[in-house]
Amino acid sequence: MILLLALACAGAPADKDTAAPDTAGDTAPPADTDTDTTGATDTAPVDLDSDGYPAGVDCNDTNTRVYPGAEELWNDVDDDCDGLVDADGAWSGDIAVSASAVYEGRRYDFSLTCPYAGTRTLGQLDFTITCTPDPADVDAQRLLGETLIVTPKDTDVTDAAWADDVEFTSANGWDSDGEGTVTWSNFSEAAVAVEMAGVSLAASGGGDIARE
Repeated sequence: MILLLALACAGAPADKDTAAPDTAGDTAPPADTDTDTTGATDTAPVDLDSDGYPAGVDCNDTNTRVYPGAEELWNDVDDDCDGLVDADGAWSGDIAVSASAVYEGRRYDFSLTCPYAGTRTLGQLDFTITCTPDPADVDAQRLLGETLIVTPKDTDVTDAAWADDVEFTSANGWDSDGEGTVTWSNFSEAAVAVEMAGVSLAASGGGDIARE
């Protein structure tokens, strides 16, 4: 009797499959808050040609010879990143012109200061030299006209010199061909010379111009 009682008190073993899980002390892993999917970010400015001037400042970041402040050369390239190629830009200055005319067997001489205004852009040179004789000088008005204008006939220009035909045009209705030169000593200064050799009227002039 004693043995049977002991077996009855022991009961059946617990079903491990239905036992409640032990969650005491368990913690979830920390959330992954790292949103960087590209690795370390390189914040250094881009300088493709490694000339010390990054893109956005360097006007050609693939050419080590081109950067702000570089030496400008006669090469059809904006070497110094100033927005101008070679000597491109607006130019102005005063040209001293001397003219002599023969009228009814008498010689007349005139001295004029004539402003030069012109541009050089992408291999083209265009200018106007405008002479305005003294309105009170009757002889100058009769022989030269109210205005005497000099313009180039061919505007192609290369490197540091231009030399070609020019045309002298008078407000009196006549015109005559001549020769002209523009010679650049650097990218901001040049010398101008023009000449017309006529039988009854001759004129020549020269002066310095500067880039505006």
